[in-house]
Amino acid sequence: MSAMKPQRGKTPKKRGKSPGSPDLIEPVEVYCRVRPLDNPGDPVCLKVASNDTVNLLSTESSLAFARTGQLKEVQYKFQHVFDEFTSQKNVFDHVSLPLVEDLVRGRNGLLFTYGITSSGKTYTMTGTPQDQGILPRCLDVLFNSIGEYQSKKYVFRPDKLNGFEVQSEADAMVERQKKDILPGLAPKTPGTTRKDKSDFVRDTGRMADPTKVADVDEDNTYAVFVSYIEIYNNYVYDLLEELPYDNITGYKPPQSKMLRNDASENMYVNNCTEVEVKSPEEAFEVLFKGQKRRKVAHTCLNAESSRSHSIFNIRLVQAPLDPSGQEVIQDNEKLCVSQLSLVDLAGSERTNRTKNQGDRLKEASNINQTLMALRTCLETLRENQKNPNAVKLVPYRDSKLTHLFKNYFDGDGRVRMVVCVNPKAEEYDETVHVMKFAEMSQEIMVQRSQQVKFDLGLAPGRRRLGERLMEERIQEERLREEKNKMEIETPSVPAPAMIYNLGPDFPSLQMIDHNDADTLNTLLAFLIERDSKRQALALDFEAKQDAFRARLVDFEQEHERLLDRNDELEELVGKTGGDVSKLEAKCSSLERKISALQAQLEDSERMRRECEAKLMDKNYKLKQEMTEKERLRDNFKQRLEINNIQWEENLEKERQKVAEELGAALEEKEKKFNMMKEVLDSETPVAKPRTFKTPGTAVKTRTYTTPGIIRSATSESDMSSIGLPNTRARTNTVSSAARPWGYGGGATTVKKPIPPPKTPVPSATQRSVPQHNLRHRRSRSNNETWLDHKPPGHLNLDTVLQPTLKKKRSVSKLEQKDTKLASKYMLTHQDVGSDGEFQTKYYKGDVIPTAGGGASVVFNDVEVHKQREPGTRKRRSSCPQPSDFDGEWTDPEERCAIAIEGHMRKRSKPSPERVTHV
Repeated sequence: MSAMKPQRGKTPKKRGKSPGSPDLIEPVEVYCRVRPLDNPGDPVCLKVASNDTVNLLSTESSLAFARTGQLKEVQYKFQHVFDEFTSQKNVFDHVSLPLVEDLVRGRNGLLFTYGITSSGKTYTMTGTPQDQGILPRCLDVLFNSIGEYQSKKYVFRPDKLNGFEVQSEADAMVERQKKDILPGLAPKTPGTTRKDKSDFVRDTGRMADPTKVADVDEDNTYAVFVSYIEIYNNYVYDLLEELPYDNITGYKPPQSKMLRNDASENMYVNNCTEVEVKSPEEAFEVLFKGQKRRKVAHTCLNAESSRSHSIFNIRLVQAPLDPSGQEVIQDNEKLCVSQLSLVDLAGSERTNRTKNQGDRLKEASNINQTLMALRTCLETLRENQKNPNAVKLVPYRDSKLTHLFKNYFDGDGRVRMVVCVNPKAEEYDETVHVMKFAEMSQEIMVQRSQQVKFDLGLAPGRRRLGERLMEERIQEERLREEKNKMEIETPSVPAPAMIYNLGPDFPSLQMIDHNDADTLNTLLAFLIERDSKRQALALDFEAKQDAFRARLVDFEQEHERLLDRNDELEELVGKTGGDVSKLEAKCSSLERKISALQAQLEDSERMRRECEAKLMDKNYKLKQEMTEKERLRDNFKQRLEINNIQWEENLEKERQKVAEELGAALEEKEKKFNMMKEVLDSETPVAKPRTFKTPGTAVKTRTYTTPGIIRSATSESDMSSIGLPNTRARTNTVSSAARPWGYGGGATTVKKPIPPPKTPVPSATQRSVPQHNLRHRRSRSNNETWLDHKPPGHLNLDTVLQPTLKKKRSVSKLEQKDTKLASKYMLTHQDVGSDGEFQTKYYKGDVIPTAGGGASVVFNDVEVHKQREPGTRKRRSSCPQPSDFDGEWTDPEERCAIAIEGHMRKRSKPSPERVTHV
């Protein structure tokens, strides 16, 4: 594996997954643990089939049996299944030991226990002092592995931004004295006893786990930091925070914490307390302190039920040693931080079983909501991985739990889950949801993080070499101290140096007489001794002179050799000086380029974050718009169905009303027919025609009506046009042309104004006739200015009659400024009529200025132009023809009926006229 540079505050950034390397991804590993029954004779709904398979059996008391009436058995597969006889040690070795190994090697890990309430999640995570769970064993193995490689306390310290800083040994010593030594020297308050930090650990008789992680990098130094938080009612609280104390109110309630992003886009809890620990006992003291503040309560299913999701974070900081192997490299960029998060999720609950009320009910609701958000996020991740072309936004922000661990699901560490199951038969309905969630979680793939190695160009084994040199240095100092001690006890006498002196002064030379031989003998002996000393001194001087001359010669030779060596070095320095200058210039240029690239990288990163924020905002808005559209669509469908029902009811009433009218008319016809038959059969001639009036029936006004097709409304725009007569039409212009003549040829236009309606005779069954505007007439003023609005794509039909506008202004797109100089407005619209013919409609109106400075249009006329065949100019007879009737013309009964009811003529108009004659 190639070495990589670690990033500050986290493990190295995850690498992108390459299509040809499937070994860089791994699934979410899910394990199943079955809780032993309190009473072995109780019925069960789950059985262990093998080491990786369980069978879930439905019971007669379950909801599934109540719906289907059948018992079914479903098989679920896991990474490994732990039955009720599996020990805590076995569970730890399979599930958590690989995560501790990844933690030491610089990888992140996430482990959480999931299951219903009273399924053994907390026991699996913490256990008992005699039978420890996953969390205590992780601490034991971690400190067993790095115990001899730990740094001194306060060498690493948090920077409050999810990262760490390294400081020198002197600064760390000052901080140790300030935080650890000086508080212990302060006088204690009399009468108060304080329990030692590790007393509770010694009192419980804890059984430590002796396991160690192999192949720990000994050239790094390590430090362990722990934190303990909980998520209660979707709020994050720090369980290790020092709460302020008030003499009156006591301890103040804790404040919720915020979730933030660090420089590497990792989520963390802001202002969370991180404690540096140097032994498992110190870590257990922190754990015990946090557990005393954790939210637990009594429920119908569990005496101490967790009411919050607890998260215990273990962060391992490691940094390489300097070349001497004694101290840490003073560079914050060379730090590597790996994290192991152990999450104990609260169990899902059903209110009908727990009978919760008040605060317990609110807590259960928030717990279930958080678990549902976790499930939704995992389902969305699975759908995105199955359909890469239709990626959806994962709703991490719906819950603080999913928002905090979003980096793990995005590929920033290994994720493992232990599903705890209670095999009781009455727990089947909740257990089946847990099994489906576990089965779905195993289909999610996360990116595998890589091991961290520091590539600093330093020789391996620096720590051992530094320790050996330190031992040798200590041994040398010890020997030197012993030698100095011996020299002080027995001091040595230096050899006396030779004194250049010929002896004492000459003796007295005074002679008493010429026979004084003693004086001469004394002088002779003195001279002989003086001569011998002179010869000895001369020999010693010559020897020293020879030695000095030899040393001088050696010095001259060494001097000559050093001069030659100096010349060679100066020549070499002269040769390498240019290369050094070039390299220095190149280094300066590279540093400038690196600075520029770093600035570009920071700008790109900032732009990327801004774009991601904008994208998330747009996606959120699109989601809101889609939701609003769905709501409006559903609302419109509901309203449409209600309107359709109302129209159907109205149509049914109209149908019944028409049926009653037709029945009454048929009955009246029958009476008249019988009367006429009696008249014809009678021998008495008829003197004069008589008019038969039906009592209570008014004479209907002769009108032109156009039968329409009644249809159900399919949209809001259609509802306004169903069954409504055109009350604004003043004229009815029909243009027709024979199709064999071609387009625009032989066109005729018939313009028939609708006469004012006559005053109708009051009747119970007569409908009101639409009235036209009697006050309106076409303006003939020459000062009128028309605004002709023709949309693009208008097709001229070349009919005989065309609207004549003397002073007009044509536009294709209407704007406000166009209405300022116009007094009339005409809108041209073309469509296909009900008979399938192409027609042109002219909507005319008056332009009226408004008080706000704009203009409004009041429509008062509509003209319809269409093409049809001119036909013959021969006028039809007003008398009825045989072709106008379906029956035989010679039938007297038919003739009498026609004489009484009137002539029914077949005309070319859409609605026939009905005239009554007697």
